[in-house]
Amino acid sequence: MRLICTAAGLLFLAAAAEANPVQFDTGTYNFALTGGGGGESGVLDSDLSVETFCDNFNNEIYIGQDYSAYLSTPTLGSDLSHTRFGSNSSWQTINISGDATDSAIINNANALGRYQMAAFLASRYQLAQGSNAFNNGLQAAIWDIMDPASSPAAPTYADAAQALEEAAEWYANPNSNKSFLADFLIVSDSTMSWSGAGEPLGGGFQEQLVMLTTPVPEPRAALWMLLGSFSLFAGMRRPAWAVKS
Repeated sequence: MRLICTAAGLLFLAAAAEANPVQFDTGTYNFALTGGGGGESGVLDSDLSVETFCDNFNNEIYIGQDYSAYLSTPTLGSDLSHTRFGSNSSWQTINISGDATDSAIINNANALGRYQMAAFLASRYQLAQGSNAFNNGLQAAIWDIMDPASSPAAPTYADAAQALEEAAEWYANPNSNKSFLADFLIVSDSTMSWSGAGEPLGGGFQEQLVMLTTPVPEPRAALWMLLGSFSLFAGMRRPAWAVKS
């Protein structure tokens, strides 16, 4: 119930913050990857603790800073006017070796589609594993996807090919689960400035993605958790009965 209330509160906050910025405080850099990026723990609107993940490499964000941020969602029909890349119309060309089909899917995607693919990849991070090849490949792919033509080429410190292919195939498949996108926020600096028609917004802190909820246990897993709780409760009660008798 606490998780549901927290998620509901964040969604309400996101709806309000599309028009009005909220306070975004950075805390600790606790998901560092080889080439930078990764994620940090922060606080939105003074009291909502979140884990954020980098979606652009050509800007900086600093730990222990208080920022003003707009919140947007990567769902169909969302207003992306406050996001860094929502108005961008030209992107660096993706060229996955030996895979022209998936390369074309990404190259033909608009800003919303790219935010959705970035969210999909961020949802697959193995947070407990830290800086491993899998996580670094995900970050490299996110940076490749969210790379405007007006920016330098994204760094190639990790092999992004597999993650790019998976993102393209997920995005293009009409049967893919996309409902989880409603659990994501795009956290964008409210002080960014217009850079020209078809260009990303300029200045401000490094844009971040936030996933609002954690996975819910499958029914079987939930059943075992419930049985385990009863067992623990029974084990805690037996000594008390023994003392009483």
